[in-house]
Amino acid sequence: MPQHTRAPSLLLLVNLFLLSPPGDAHGILPDEIPMAAGTALRDPGDLAPQTVVLRNHWTPALLTFTQGQAILLILENASPEWHLLALVDDTALRDQNLIHRLMPDLRKDYPNTRLSEPDTSVQLPWRFDKPGEYSLRCVRAEHQQHSPALTIIVDPPSKP
Repeated sequence: MPQHTRAPSLLLLVNLFLLSPPGDAHGILPDEIPMAAGTALRDPGDLAPQTVVLRNHWTPALLTFTQGQAILLILENASPEWHLLALVDDTALRDQNLIHRLMPDLRKDYPNTRLSEPDTSVQLPWRFDKPGEYSLRCVRAEHQQHSPALTIIVDPPSKP
């Protein structure tokens, strides 16, 4: 490898890991990661749990939260297949669909996704920052046509 390409790479690593100010973040990732459907929480603390189960459909099929509410979504996979479950709005779903159509064997957790093997349970700590309708669904390309979606409605806070 030529000398001129090694030096900038080394300088980048030094800047990222040695010169970055200390904080409460995990490595170089922040504790809160804003996403289209809200905010992924890396250190959720003590959140109220909400369990949903995926078999041939989601039970329950609809969840309703208030804007600003933070919960610990517990996703139980009672199906015989692995799923890459993503909490998305329509725009994020199109983006993730494209990624998984281009790389269908990709099994990776992102801030808004969880890999769920058959008969396992995974957790997704989340704060719903914006009112709207979101869905939790499998983004595997071959599951897009038949995999059910869990609908999540986020209502604005009620005025006193």
